[in-house]
Amino acid sequence: MTIKTLEQYRQLQNEVKQLNSRLEKLKAAPSKIVSDSVRGSSHDITARERIITITGLDQRGRLRYERLKGILQERANRLGDVLLEVEEFIDTVTRSDIRQIIDFRYTQGLSWTAVSKRVYGYPSDTRARMAITRFFAEM
Repeated sequence: MTIKTLEQYRQLQNEVKQLNSRLEKLKAAPSKIVSDSVRGSSHDITARERIITITGLDQRGRLRYERLKGILQERANRLGDVLLEVEEFIDTVTRSDIRQIIDFRYTQGLSWTAVSKRVYGYPSDTRARMAITRFFAEM
């Protein structure tokens, strides 16, 4: 795990939400119905020619929809895997202060000063940042 991956955590969460929203909108969009007409009659000699209307789903549009849905779903799955990887990493950290720093800073987006105040009890913009830097240097 790297700090860069942790720094992207919230943006990844937002992107997954956005992708899920787009997928929901795709599901709600009605399929395009197309229609055409042809001239025809029955096999009977006395039958008169008439116009017959044919309706159906737009197959090209349906294929594009399925491809787009697949691409969006695959991206959401990949991003979900990264988010899960981050959560699994946090679960393996044995130091409570480091877990809290990661949670407050990278998953909740608090400032370094607010993180230090919550974890160590006093506001300092360097204490929590130095602790996480040392932790990753020792890994």
